[in-house]
Amino acid sequence: MLLEGALLGLSLSFMVGPLLFAIVQASLERGFRAGFALAAGIWTSDILYITLVYHGVDALATLTALPHFRLWAGLLGGAVLVIFGLGAFLQRRLPNTDTHHTTADRVLDVLDGPEAPGVEHNWMRWGYPGYWIRGFLLNTINPFTVFFWLGIASAVIVPNQWTPNETLGFFTGMLITLIATDTLKAYAAKRVRHFLTPKHTRWVQRGIGLTLLVFGLVLVIRVLI
Repeated sequence: MLLEGALLGLSLSFMVGPLLFAIVQASLERGFRAGFALAAGIWTSDILYITLVYHGVDALATLTALPHFRLWAGLLGGAVLVIFGLGAFLQRRLPNTDTHHTTADRVLDVLDGPEAPGVEHNWMRWGYPGYWIRGFLLNTINPFTVFFWLGIASAVIVPNQWTPNETLGFFTGMLITLIATDTLKAYAAKRVRHFLTPKHTRWVQRGIGLTLLVFGLVLVIRVLI
C-alpha cells in the first residue's frame, strides 16, 4: 500500500495548478524556507483532510452534499486565490528590514543563499508563519481538494476494502512523495532565482500573480455556471 500511495503521489506532483505557482512564488520572493513554509501549510491541510477521510468518509460526504456547499466553497476558494494573485501582481519592492541576529538564522541564510534580486526581507510582518497560513488556506478553502480526497476514498479505498493499516500505509506513501517533491520544487525555484535580474524577478512575480488570479476567476466561474 505504501508503494501504491507513493506512485499516486508522484503522479500528482506533476500536476500544474495554483499550489505549484504559489510555492514557486514564495521561493523566488524569500528563498527556500519561505517556499517550504508555504508547502508545509499545504501538507497540514492535506493531513487534515486525510484524517477526516480516514475516520469518517460518510461524514465528509454528508458535508459536501449540503445545499450550496460547492457554490460557497468555490466562491470562497476563488476569492482567496484572487486576493493572493492580486497581492503578488501588485507587490512592490519591500524596504530592507534585515533583523538576523541568531546563529541559526545565519546558518539558514547560507542555505537560502542571497535574497532574490529586487526583493528584500519583510520580517516585521508575518514572516514564515504567514507563508504557512497562505499555503493552508489555499489548500483548505478549495472545494476541489475536498472532492479529491473524497474521490480517493470512494474510488480506491472503499472498493478495495482495505484495512485501516493498509489505508494508513497508502496515505503515508502519498504524503511522503508529496512532501519530497514539493521540497524539491521550492529548492529548485530558490536555485533559479540566483540567475534572475531584478527586472526578471518582477516579471516572474507578476506572471505567477496573474496565474493565481486566473485560477481564482476560473474557479468562481465554474461554480457559478
